[in-house]
Amino acid sequence: MVPLVHPLSDVRDAAGPARGRRPRVGVALGGGSARGYAHIGVLCALERRGVVPSVVVGTSFGALIGALYASGRPLASLRSEAERLRRRDVFPRILDLGVGRGALLRGDRLEAYVERLVEGRHFEDCALPLVVVATDLDSGERVSLRSGPLAPALRASATLPGLFAPVQLGGRRLIDGGIGAPVPLETLRGEGVDLALGVGAGVEVRDSAALRVARGLLAGAAGTGFRTLLARAGGRGHWGGLVRALALTTEAWTTAAEALPEGDDDQLHVQTRPPISWLRFDRADRAISAGDAAMEGAWPRLQGSLQRWSAASS
Repeated sequence: MVPLVHPLSDVRDAAGPARGRRPRVGVALGGGSARGYAHIGVLCALERRGVVPSVVVGTSFGALIGALYASGRPLASLRSEAERLRRRDVFPRILDLGVGRGALLRGDRLEAYVERLVEGRHFEDCALPLVVVATDLDSGERVSLRSGPLAPALRASATLPGLFAPVQLGGRRLIDGGIGAPVPLETLRGEGVDLALGVGAGVEVRDSAALRVARGLLAGAAGTGFRTLLARAGGRGHWGGLVRALALTTEAWTTAAEALPEGDDDQLHVQTRPPISWLRFDRADRAISAGDAAMEGAWPRLQGSLQRWSAASS
């Protein structure tokens, strides 16, 4: 294991107050599978500017990147490892058929793969506070995981409905946190941060003709009837869980915003728009570069917020 001290834990932001504590900046990293490598680029750009997050919140692939970062892994190491990765390094290690459990894959091998990546750590081992966001399959509630082993929590947050079987954790059946919160910015509200930065790496509705068509169909009368039917058909068994997950997914598509809003002074959004598909783990370099460029473009907004915080707190 690497030492549990964040490599830049003592850095003070240049735009923060000259005296007293620096502003507590929280980052919320959204999902997007391989597109989520963009989060590495965003974190690299922040560190270049002297901004080290005080709290990291993540969902799905963003939770994995957040966990590795919060564990103290240097970004240079994360970047080089991601850029060397090939799809053959990922898929054979996570494939375990699970049709009998209401999903294509069981997810046990996914958890084992994540366990190796995080070196068996628990939340309590992290050098920075970390929150992993999942969705309760039965209630649709957002669930914040912040204690215990990292691997099962990360597996739960990345459990795409129908692809991986739901994860039993803490008496709940959990699935992908991105269903309830594509970018879990709201979770930062209770973490005592002064400034919250949400980072998106998924496909926005305005950029996807398929999502626009799906949302249009689901928003109509036929779509309403379909969602109602799904909600009534859901049960407690494996296949009932799959139906319930489908209902939650269609509801999320229906209510999805056209795009991330830019936000205001203390809650900002950055959309990275990585130019790769969600399964192209062999193109991490493109996603990382997109994240870096997006954060550089958004820096004036964040810098302005930091300066206003500094003025207000002086």
